[in-house]
Amino acid sequence: MQYEEDLPLEEYIYTEALKERHHDIERFKQLISIENNQNEEDSIELLYVSKRLFYNFHGEEKVIQARQQMMHFLDIEINDERIPMSMSGSNGTEHDEKIETLLNAMDDLEDLKKLKLKKLAQDYPEVPFFTHMKIVMMYVKEMAPKRIIAQIEDALSITPEDTILQLERDSLLAREGKTCQYLNADTIEKGSLKKLFNNREWIHSFELMTAHTAIFEYLVSKEDLLSLDAFIFATNTLHPEWEESWADKELYSELLKVQFCKNFIH
Repeated sequence: MQYEEDLPLEEYIYTEALKERHHDIERFKQLISIENNQNEEDSIELLYVSKRLFYNFHGEEKVIQARQQMMHFLDIEINDERIPMSMSGSNGTEHDEKIETLLNAMDDLEDLKKLKLKKLAQDYPEVPFFTHMKIVMMYVKEMAPKRIIAQIEDALSITPEDTILQLERDSLLAREGKTCQYLNADTIEKGSLKKLFNNREWIHSFELMTAHTAIFEYLVSKEDLLSLDAFIFATNTLHPEWEESWADKELYSELLKVQFCKNFIH
């Protein structure tokens, strides 16, 4: 059997519910019972069967509703032709060249390490992006979450309305099992990226990626797998050019479906 990740939703929905659910549960038990199974075909089939069980547990209507809500949530233009003031500060385009250099260096961590980000942030505290990048480098250096949160809190004491800093803090808080301070049920269910970014009409892809990670970590921490599935679906649909950027998150969300099925079957 060949499993394709991009099967349309209707391909997973049962037409003979009792018969197909019984078959999937039995097959799931067989696949999950094989300890240390290194067979790639079995692993792929396990993800497929888990998705069938997951989608049919919630029902097609709920899955579609969740996806529509996330499509609305993520409805904002992405514009990398300009550097927004939220990244450059109030000095116009004065630092755009340095910002572009840093953005280009993000694909190569060794290049990024050579750019003295801490000094840049100290020399130009009025440029939010330099502070953002200093914090990114703390992740690269695998510093303790407490140290990174302390640095973010320090920066927020100066610029409390900085959306990127708030999202970075929430990413860490969610990962540490703590309550997010910016994201909550209302911001996800009733809000949008536009609202998160102060009703702006467009954001930079750097801002999108930061928001993506924060929302992902928040939904994982809340164990809201239906919204998480819808979130991954919506970002892949709206931004297929960046699918590889969050491929690890997508795989993790699929593995959470396996765990979900383990819990409700046993």
